[in-house]
Amino acid sequence: MSRPAYNLVALYTSGALWNICMGMLQILVPLYALSLGFSIIKISSLVSLPVLVELVVRFGGSAFSDRFGERRVLQICFLLMALSGAVLLFADHYIHLLLAQALAFCSRSTFWTSIQSLGSQLPGANLGKKLGKLFAWNYGGGLIGLSLGGAILALLGFQKAFILLTSVAVLCVALSLAFPHVEPKPSGRTVWEITQGLGRFLGHRHIWLAISVSFAAALPSTLSQSIYPLYLAFLDYREQWIGLLVSLRTLGPLMIGLMLGSFISISRQRGIYALGMAGLGLFLMATGWAENPLSVGFVIVALGAAGGFMDLLYQVQAAEFSRAGDRSVAMAGTGLGWILCPLITPMIVGWLAQSYGFQLAFFMAGVFFLVVAAGTRLWHRLLAPRKIVG
Repeated sequence: MSRPAYNLVALYTSGALWNICMGMLQILVPLYALSLGFSIIKISSLVSLPVLVELVVRFGGSAFSDRFGERRVLQICFLLMALSGAVLLFADHYIHLLLAQALAFCSRSTFWTSIQSLGSQLPGANLGKKLGKLFAWNYGGGLIGLSLGGAILALLGFQKAFILLTSVAVLCVALSLAFPHVEPKPSGRTVWEITQGLGRFLGHRHIWLAISVSFAAALPSTLSQSIYPLYLAFLDYREQWIGLLVSLRTLGPLMIGLMLGSFISISRQRGIYALGMAGLGLFLMATGWAENPLSVGFVIVALGAAGGFMDLLYQVQAAEFSRAGDRSVAMAGTGLGWILCPLITPMIVGWLAQSYGFQLAFFMAGVFFLVVAAGTRLWHRLLAPRKIVG
């Protein structure tokens, strides 16, 4: 194997392994909290509250990435995931779980901006195709992690599952030493100057359109690590079935990344926006009536596919709106929805579920996204640059 090919394998493999860790966490943490007797609201707060820390780290990490390079920041990201697993080994109170989640979310905030920035700078002309291949590896890892989370828990218990998670994160650190080299970052800029550039970046109206796209992209992942495991436990599914069913949300994005990455372009953004938002709304509403494994699996796959279109779209938008030297900051800015969605959605949907039942909670969430889809033409007229309204 040539050295460039070896470097790419190291990049793709580490991305898949990190997503295995994150997928396992999305199953293990809510079920572990449930085993400790926490309420739905308290478990939902384990997803929402750490996002406040993630918000700061996301922007700071992206500035460090554009100053010192994506490779170094990804190494820090993998170490944070290993620390999260280590904390879970000793967690027996709410504050311990909150700390573990905060470390994992900080890892997530640095992972996505840096690896997407690095992937967009790899050789090749078609942005959607390049990002789609990386996207598929990442979601493939998430599929394995979500599936293994429940199965390992059923076979080995929480402690050994946490040990495995920590070990995989350490392996990611080793693989990061072989990452491909890309264009050097411009010299002479401080981290503070780069961070100030992010503020100017967010001042453009079309960036907020992209943020709404990343908010929608984050929805399936947010629900899979908060509401979905609780909903399936409410329906009396066992741990291994919960992990398997929740893992199905990655099938849609996986296939989209492999087969439709080149289709995602800035010129088609309006049609993709409407399709993604409407899909999320319809399949959220359908979730409340899905109870048997076949129907639950179908709506989770479909919801993940709708989110997958939006996930690739916002990455393409970020790459089109930025230069290579500012790519991580652009990914962080347009990806702000990945902060806002976990911050807002679990608490609102969790409160609705606890107060009025899961069916109404999913229905109301679905109505919101259908309304957004219906306003697609208006949002693009107000926010999208005229030359790329699409």
